[in-house]
Amino acid sequence: MRKAAFMLMSLFITLSVYAQKQKVKHVVLIGCDGFGAYALPEADMPNLKGLMKDGAWSLKARSVLPSSSAVNWASMIMGAGPTLHGYTEWNSAVPEIPSAEVTKEGIFPSVFSILKEQKPSAVTALIYSWQGIDPLVQKGTTDIRIPAKDDDDFCTNSAVEVIKSRKP
Repeated sequence: MRKAAFMLMSLFITLSVYAQKQKVKHVVLIGCDGFGAYALPEADMPNLKGLMKDGAWSLKARSVLPSSSAVNWASMIMGAGPTLHGYTEWNSAVPEIPSAEVTKEGIFPSVFSILKEQKPSAVTALIYSWQGIDPLVQKGTTDIRIPAKDDDDFCTNSAVEVIKSRKP
């Protein structure tokens, strides 16, 4: 995939939750930025389609408006729209409007901060190729943080290494 059209973000979490009566030990979130769902059925992507067979996914999810990277990534990891988290521009590093709620570190709560608060021993990692994701994830809420600096292969290889070595 092209660097401009692809962003891989992996989130590794050790959890003890129940989903359909099976204990889930790991959650891996893979996000593809700029990838239209309409293209998937015809795309030659055997690895992604293989992951989809055993994972949870959607081709009907909609972006928030404005449809830009930071706004949408903030909405996904924070579980709220722009009017609550405050990020409104493509490459937002800080909210353009005041967040409706903030953690003690001054950023809107996210899946990372809530997990760290509820399960401090959970091992988490953020491995990303688009640098704009970094300011959206509160510092101190991930145990492993690897910026791939727009190198998708490095991002993928790093994720594989973290999974194998840390077994989060």
